[in-house]
Amino acid sequence: MKTLDPRRRQQLIWLAVPVIVLTVLALSVQARHLSQQWSPEISGAVLPSWDVIVADIDRIHIRTGDGSFTLERRDTGWVMPERDDYPIRQERLAELDAYLRSLAFDRALTARRDRLARLGLAELGEDNSGLLIRFEQADGAVLDSWMLGRELGNRLYLRRPDTPQAYAATPTQDGMSQPAIAQAGDWLELDFLELGRTRIARTEIYPETGPPYVLERASRTSRNFSLREPRGWSPITAGAPDGPGSALGRIRFRDVRSAERMRGAVVGRHISETFDGLRVDMTLIAQGETRWALLRAEALSDDARAQADELNATLSGWAYLVSDFSLDRLLRPLADFADPTTPTEIPDETQPDNNSGQ
Repeated sequence: MKTLDPRRRQQLIWLAVPVIVLTVLALSVQARHLSQQWSPEISGAVLPSWDVIVADIDRIHIRTGDGSFTLERRDTGWVMPERDDYPIRQERLAELDAYLRSLAFDRALTARRDRLARLGLAELGEDNSGLLIRFEQADGAVLDSWMLGRELGNRLYLRRPDTPQAYAATPTQDGMSQPAIAQAGDWLELDFLELGRTRIARTEIYPETGPPYVLERASRTSRNFSLREPRGWSPITAGAPDGPGSALGRIRFRDVRSAERMRGAVVGRHISETFDGLRVDMTLIAQGETRWALLRAEALSDDARAQADELNATLSGWAYLVSDFSLDRLLRPLADFADPTTPTEIPDETQPDNNSGQ
């Protein structure tokens, strides 16, 4: 057998090395690509141990790209520390519990980080980021955590916060969808004050500018409020006083803080009385450019005593942020909906008539 010349063999070896390296690199890239495309089989409950861990949860931390807040269990119930321990909506907590219990995996999706934004599961701080929800014990030990993304129909995209592997899940209970949990306001009872427009009989307003005034309705069936005080003013239309007069018919506040934090000046007051004897007194406090309301209810009749006590149990010790829209109705200046009337001139009979005798 004829052997290769050593020099020739060396040349062939050197030529083979790049080919081998390129082949290994190609196989590596292909394997990586296949691993990213591969979707593991998965089924069953998203939180199979939920019944076990739910009793041990003392804190729920929720974080989005816009901010974060915490829900904590206290002896008196669940509260939000960032809002001075204001009680949270217990029904929202029950909705979240029922939703998480019902979630079951449909299938695994992508594990590529560059595709997570399409599912609303990008990292916090990036565009189309998800919502991080973390369940903790009192000592800070994490019991479970998930990143929740977009919801299409009743299908939710989600993943663990420490891995890019995404999944699709749906609730097993028909008609169930994810409750609103992303914003602090979703958890706070801020729409509790609803007197009802037809129930309000009298409203007294001390606006930031202009004179105070009083609006009244003769009966529940009266269509509009009338301007009773001050004299010498007339509404520009019959319905012009209705906005400020019925402002407490239904109002939703924007936020809440402890009343002890309010150090600003009093800038206005709004008082409404109902036909059945409930009086709600709102004092408006300036905190920079915002306006916060301190409220107190009073029963003017036995029929209103129970509701007054219930309202005061909610209102006592708290200040509520008023939206610009609500503030406009609560403290609308008189000149914005009424004009001063010109007194009718009465002839002075003590002066001689220039036409007499002519």
